Order: sequence, then structure tokens, then C-alpha cells
Amino acid sequence: MASALDTARKTIETLLNAITDTIIWSNDPKDPPSSGTWIEPHILWGGGFVSTKNGRSTITGVVSVNVFAQGGTGTGPLMVKADSVRDVMNRIESSGVRFGVPSGPRRIPNPESKWVQANITVPFSVDETV
Repeated sequence: MASALDTARKTIETLLNAITDTIIWSNDPKDPPSSGTWIEPHILWGGGFVSTKNGRSTITGVVSVNVFAQGGTGTGPLMVKADSVRDVMNRIESSGVRFGVPSGPRRIPNPESKWVQANITVPFSVDETV
């Protein structure tokens, strides 16, 4: 039931917490650090469908992670952090959450910001029994 979705959320949070200590979640807004790199993840739930006739359903989603690095430092720090995000979820299964192949990093132009930005998306799915 909904506990499968909560488990998926906790799994995603745990994986991302393992690669950085500077995460800004949309439900816990805080100021970004004054320098360095940081991430802003979003869990985007997708469609659900019946996967077996005995009550198992599959819910899909995408983890979208904006990665930020201080401007004026080149793209090296940005790409290192982006690679860490990709690596931690690339085609793994953890606590019943199956992650697909990451896309990106896609550079997000923002010339007015002191940060350079890229986005990584990772599809995932989780099963629940009803």
C-alpha cells in the first residue's frame, strides 16, 4: 500500500544523503551554502498500473536532481557532483526500488545566478500489493 511509496521515498533520500550533506528539499526550504556544491532533488510520481492479477501494482516515477556549483569555478565541480548523483542510482535495486538509466547531466543556463546548474533524471519503479 502507501507504505511502499514511503519506503521508496526513504530509499531515495538515503541514497542521496550518502553522496552529499548539502541537500535542499522542496518541503524544507533553506538558503543554499555560500560556496561549494549542493543538490535540490524532487521525487516526481508517475503512473501506476496493475502488474499481476493477484493484487500487485507497479508505480513509476522519476527522481529529478538539480545540481549546483559555484560560478566562476568552471564546470569540473558541477560534473563531479552530477556524476555522483548518477552513480548512486544507476541501474540498481535498493529496498524494492528499481532505478533505471540516468539521463543528463543537462546544463541549465542561468546567467543571472552565481551558480552553474545541471539536471539529472533517473526513472524508477516500485511494487505494492493491494
